[in-house]
Amino acid sequence: MAQPRTIKGTVYNVDGKPASGVNVSAHRLSGSPYFTSFDGKYEIKVDSKSKYIKFVFPDREEKVDIEGNTSNVIDFGKKAAESGTAAVATTTTATTGDVDLRSRAQLVQAGVKEYIEAASVFDQFYKQDDYKSALAPWTIEYTKFPKSSENVYIQGIKIYEDMLTKAQETEKEALLNKIMEIYDKRIQNFGNEGYNLGRKATIYLKYKLASAEQMTDEQKKVIYNNAFKWLETSVEKQGKESEAAVLLLLNRATALLFKTGDFKADKVMAVYDKTIAIVEENLVAKPDDDNYQKAKAGINRAFVESGAVTCEILIPLYQAEFEKKPDDLATLKKINYMLNREDCSDSKLYADVAEKLYKMEPTSQSAFSMARLFLKRSNAAKAIEYYEEAISSEKDKYEKANYCYELAQVIYTQKNYSRVRDYARQAISLNPEWGKPYILIGKVYAASSKSIGESDIQQRLVFCLAVDQFIKAKAVDPEVAAEANKEIATYSQYFPNKEDAFFENLKAGSTFKVGGWINESTTVRLR
Repeated sequence: MAQPRTIKGTVYNVDGKPASGVNVSAHRLSGSPYFTSFDGKYEIKVDSKSKYIKFVFPDREEKVDIEGNTSNVIDFGKKAAESGTAAVATTTTATTGDVDLRSRAQLVQAGVKEYIEAASVFDQFYKQDDYKSALAPWTIEYTKFPKSSENVYIQGIKIYEDMLTKAQETEKEALLNKIMEIYDKRIQNFGNEGYNLGRKATIYLKYKLASAEQMTDEQKKVIYNNAFKWLETSVEKQGKESEAAVLLLLNRATALLFKTGDFKADKVMAVYDKTIAIVEENLVAKPDDDNYQKAKAGINRAFVESGAVTCEILIPLYQAEFEKKPDDLATLKKINYMLNREDCSDSKLYADVAEKLYKMEPTSQSAFSMARLFLKRSNAAKAIEYYEEAISSEKDKYEKANYCYELAQVIYTQKNYSRVRDYARQAISLNPEWGKPYILIGKVYAASSKSIGESDIQQRLVFCLAVDQFIKAKAVDPEVAAEANKEIATYSQYFPNKEDAFFENLKAGSTFKVGGWINESTTVRLR
């Protein structure tokens, strides 16, 4: 009796890359069919009299004649990839696989064996988080029964994203492209374009910008250009249902594309106005929603740092609007907010709007505007009163953090350093991922060096404590890294030298308690 023959090999796409999700079977198959994974490899057992191997791709199936071929290693598609042809053997046929557009309930009711078996096997593997084994039956559901259930797409994206996070760098592009394809087919078969385009763009940017710190703006431009239409269409279709992350990413994309010359300032303003209005609407309904609170802070930050809008542009624009609606509360709030964002507090328009708004509605925002107004009028005491009023009544933790930080800066000019630290720390507690308050504390410590300690070397150790703060700043907020590194370079040169440290019995790396109002420990650093 003839012994079964084991044949193994690798299946390739026409682009020369290993093909995943291919069903490999054969004439007179002795074992089970094999589904290729990301390496494209397969291994099957066939009868010694088997005539062909069959490769079923998502869009076609092909057969390879193995009669007379005694090799036990048969690669498929490699020669086709090199030659650009569709065949790799003398007798290869290609046919379009049948697609069944019925729902899961209809397929089960009709007793469609291929679907029921694939769905059952998939569910077992998926529930065990065995995504590698789940991929083969999932591919059958995805390619042959595309309207069976929307869960096919939700679960497929989860599987491929899991594989993407674990993949080698050379494999990531293909996996990400597959996720993009799954989103497109989900829209094609189940609609909900706005939501799905937003999710598609979010995943795309997450992986494409994973090393954004090492990218130039021109490199980011290509990525944001690819995602921009998805984001914009998503927000257009979703409106107030837009996800917070999508709103933030749309603003970041717009700001970057303005910097690279692709957009004009009016585009940046239009996107900002639309998205911030959606965020505000959601926060009215759910004031404690952390996602929308973070989105609001991020959108404002992207808008301010885009450089697209200046006081020279805003003031004439809003002066005309103010003159048309001088008593309209919504108009006053909008103008006040935008002028604050761009720090246009030197203008007469700012003063007129701030005073009228505070009189009509004394809120945290209007109190903040009055604080800035009195600051410009060199009345720091009155400004501080309004800052404190704004802080006490503000509900949004990110806005409150901003008020605390700005008040700390005002008090810094009065050299009341312990109070500066109090407000800076309050800002940090409200927004732990913001680096600027840490930098301010570091500067306060450095400015206090001469009044702390009983000797020159003890005073120099204060600079070690200042550098601790600068290091924390860039650790929590990469966007302040350049500023933090500049401060580190400046104050590191004031560290104690090795000779002085030797006589004070201080060693690099040891802990030293800085006294005085600071009362905090640092690591000894020497130059």
